[in-house]
Amino acid sequence: MSEQNETLPVKSTKPGKKRFYKRVWFWVLVVAVIAICIPLANSRNTTPADSTHSPVENSAAKNNNTTGSDKTISQDEEFRKNFDSIKVGDLMKSGEGGSIESDVEKLLGKPFSSSTSDFQGVKTQINMWSKGSVSITVQFTDSKTVSKNITGFKFSRQPKLDINAYNTISDGSSYNDVVAKYGEPDGLNEMLVSGQRTVTAYWFTGAKNGSAVLTFTNGRLTSKSQSNLE
Repeated sequence: MSEQNETLPVKSTKPGKKRFYKRVWFWVLVVAVIAICIPLANSRNTTPADSTHSPVENSAAKNNNTTGSDKTISQDEEFRKNFDSIKVGDLMKSGEGGSIESDVEKLLGKPFSSSTSDFQGVKTQINMWSKGSVSITVQFTDSKTVSKNITGFKFSRQPKLDINAYNTISDGSSYNDVVAKYGEPDGLNEMLVSGQRTVTAYWFTGAKNGSAVLTFTNGRLTSKSQSNLE
């Protein structure tokens, strides 16, 4: 009798692609959209940096007193200082290392707005504060800060971050070096996802409402854009 050979299916040993919602870039995008777009829609008017330490906190600590080159136009200086002192924890570690919600309220008072979001099993709460033209948004998970955003603040500074200065800032420049040269940014967003700390900072200058937007990852410049700089 002839023997028949059966062909068995062979399982592929090739690893599958990582699901998109488990990638760092995906959560950076989600947090950025929530933290930046929501407050805008609801507004009333040369050493490597350690990712576990916020370059925003470091630079703010060095500039506790407003200097002549970083003069506050907005009258909400204390509001800004309290914002700078809020620590951002890692979203993918349930906000580990971030300021707890009750401590943030001690700094900023009770929020005028609060909402919740649940995306791919990650639950977050978004609280908003406003004082004059300045709006602050803080995002929490498990009552710990995972992102913070401030808009509407304004500094008058010398030297200004004009087009010539902008063109000298290259990829890899450190956040602290840029701040030391051109002053604290007028607005910023900070988040931490899987050990990757992203700070998007905004400088506004000039009669034509010129702006520069610089994005830093773990303290180093990774992208920049400008509008109407002179």
